[in-house]
Amino acid sequence: MHSGGLHGRGALFDTDPPGLVARLVGLCPFQHGPTPLEYAKEPPFVVFTGGPGLGKSAVLGELRAAYQGHTPLALIDCEDELFARPPARRPGEAWSPVSQAVLTIAEQLAEPVAGAGRIAFPRLTAGLLAVAAGGWRDRDLPRIRQEAERILLLNDTGSSGSWVAGFTGRWVGRVSTRLVDALSGTGLVVEPIIEATLEVFSEGVTPTHRRLRKAATWYRDCPSAGGNPKLGLILLSGHFRAGGDSRTHAERYLVRALLADLDDAYTGAVQRTHRPGRPVVLVDNVQATAGVGLIGSVLRDRADGIADRVAFFAGLRGDGHPSLHNAARRALPEVARATGWEPGGTVSSHALLVPLPPPTTPSPQVVEAGR
Repeated sequence: MHSGGLHGRGALFDTDPPGLVARLVGLCPFQHGPTPLEYAKEPPFVVFTGGPGLGKSAVLGELRAAYQGHTPLALIDCEDELFARPPARRPGEAWSPVSQAVLTIAEQLAEPVAGAGRIAFPRLTAGLLAVAAGGWRDRDLPRIRQEAERILLLNDTGSSGSWVAGFTGRWVGRVSTRLVDALSGTGLVVEPIIEATLEVFSEGVTPTHRRLRKAATWYRDCPSAGGNPKLGLILLSGHFRAGGDSRTHAERYLVRALLADLDDAYTGAVQRTHRPGRPVVLVDNVQATAGVGLIGSVLRDRADGIADRVAFFAGLRGDGHPSLHNAARRALPEVARATGWEPGGTVSSHALLVPLPPPTTPSPQVVEAGR
């Protein structure tokens, strides 16, 4: 076992027999050897609960240390200033804590890991460009170019210094220029930006371009799109700008796009061989706005039968949340060997709450033995 000083957390981090973390990720923490999954299809969305000082953030930090560089991984703190308000000069109608969370998570998940390269997020790229374009009315070209290039870099599949990275950099520059050139006249520019995006996604014959074309057509299945991807993206942007329930619906599609792109990275025998275990997403302070929107989107899609292959772990201040009313609850010792969890007929039943007791202090003998 490796608990990094988190004494009393063996139910989570044990490796022989495997604790909760190993059974949900499919990799032993720190050792990275494969271990059988407790849930081959849908794992529970695990939420660690409790008041301040019980070590929720420490557990998530230990999870990151256990798997970073060995499986795609992201960690966000939903109370971070990053998710509190839009960046400078970006209109609130084209930004939300959830859209920022999705972008931040994707950027971290994209990083290459042992034995496998970067993951591309073309579906999410198209969706985020459509949303961002709703705030590009002021013709602040430096800001627009910066926003567009950050989003387009989610399609970078090359490592730093490689020829692929060089190709991607040139491609991002060309595409951002095409998008800026589409800004003409006054008023909303969503439709010309989407048209330009779909055009550049449809060009070329490389695997990258085939991936982009496949991603663009994904939006034809949006409700009311009628099989038209352009209309699907226009509706996504409009729903986001409308706010309220319409924005929540659009945010749910952005989360779904993120998870669909991630699923592509694991599709096929070769990809599965090079990517053992599940990707890991860690969400601290999930009770904040970004976290509530993120967990709500994931749980609702899972309840609707839309599967993903991510091991989610979150930290929640307090004992519960209204959006998790029907979640199962297990004491920490109860999850050491099996969770006994099965989702029910409600959205929140797809989560599992695990209250954290205070971490124990090692005895002097244990401390002495570890020296």
